[in-house]
Amino acid sequence: MKCISDMPEFIDKSHVMTFEETTTIYKAVCEMAKKNYGAVLVTKQGKLAGIFTERDLLRRVVAENMDTKKKTLKDVMSTNLKTAKTSDQIADCLRRMSQGRFRHLPVVDDQGNLEGMLSQGDFVAYTMSDVLTRAGTVARAGIDAGNSTPFSIMLAVLIYTLALLFLVSGLGYWFGGK
Repeated sequence: MKCISDMPEFIDKSHVMTFEETTTIYKAVCEMAKKNYGAVLVTKQGKLAGIFTERDLLRRVVAENMDTKKKTLKDVMSTNLKTAKTSDQIADCLRRMSQGRFRHLPVVDDQGNLEGMLSQGDFVAYTMSDVLTRAGTVARAGIDAGNSTPFSIMLAVLIYTLALLFLVSGLGYWFGGK
């Protein structure tokens, strides 16, 4: 089974936006909007203290009509932070995120120092790539073994279609109005 360190999406996401907990909500949201980030990590004296997400903005800031220029991230961040390590299994991380109903997973080392962050979209991109690679391998193996080429092609198309349906239904679940 593969772990987080095997994911190209993790290697490509080494820069994580962080703010000290004393940062105003307004400043954090402006930066998030500018860079199209759905979540930022919040630190206290350089150590991971929480996370501030679009969901926090909606439920804790907008719904409470907070003054974003006066209130800080400490006032609205989520503190029950779930983290992972680079050695954690991908499937286990996906299961934890699904069961915990959160979409961003900070990755830390053994001392709790931040190494990166992955979103649910990163996991979907990785698993879809893996499914498509396996479908291609199965199709090529069937052709190389002398199996019926039309059957192998149909099998690969079926697997590809099922993978796409899985992806679309998964995206609909996460982004479709829960």
